[in-house]
Amino acid sequence: MTSAAPASHTGRRLRRLLAAAALAAGALGCEELPNVPPDASFLYTPVAPIYAAQTRVAFNASPSRDSDGTIRIYRWNWGDGSDEQSLNEALTSHVFPANPVRCIDVTYAVLLTVVDDKGGSGSASQTIKVSSLPTPDCTRP
Repeated sequence: MTSAAPASHTGRRLRRLLAAAALAAGALGCEELPNVPPDASFLYTPVAPIYAAQTRVAFNASPSRDSDGTIRIYRWNWGDGSDEQSLNEALTSHVFPANPVRCIDVTYAVLLTVVDDKGGSGSASQTIKVSSLPTPDCTRP
């Protein structure tokens, strides 16, 4: 007559098997995959004309993508000396400051950096031409 193994023996054996399976899984590379950084991209409107201290420019970073998670932060650097802006949403707007010199165009490099849910980041920049409002004695080339 055969008898079944005691319950305590079966439990220990099962724990050993589970521990061995966990070790094997780690050895086979079942660890978490590395983070893929997000891709930053943005659009803005209007494209032209943009007048210093007058035109509110709308920025849209919704074309930015994160293939393995979600974007948590949209960080904007306007390139005009104003404070950087960090947001949790893709839409914002900005008015570029007045230039003390009239009748000139200033080109700013706007930089968007997006940060994903795992801390990875990606950046994109575009140049934006901003014109000062002309004065009556101003002649543009």
